[in-house]
Amino acid sequence: MRAFLILILVLFGMSLPGSVLAERANPAMKNILQGGQKPRVSNQQAAGKIKRNYPDSKILSVKLIKGNGPPVYRIKILSDNGVVKLVFVDGMNAEVFE
Repeated sequence: MRAFLILILVLFGMSLPGSVLAERANPAMKNILQGGQKPRVSNQQAAGKIKRNYPDSKILSVKLIKGNGPPVYRIKILSDNGVVKLVFVDGMNAEVFE
């Protein structure tokens, strides 16, 4: 019955409040739905990680992106050959990705 009700709500463009969805979701989804997490990694730590991974680059900016998921730092770097690139660092575990 619950699944039927959720299907009807989705089909007609209605939604349940995030807290209700989080309660019904599995534990991994609950963290994603809550959002608003504080980063465990500081912006200085994120920048240091980038300097180690991209030693010949210059950091132009560091910005914390907050949303529904985990916090992420967007770091703009300038390579030694003049190319501007965006690199991202997970604010929870300092994982670097492009």
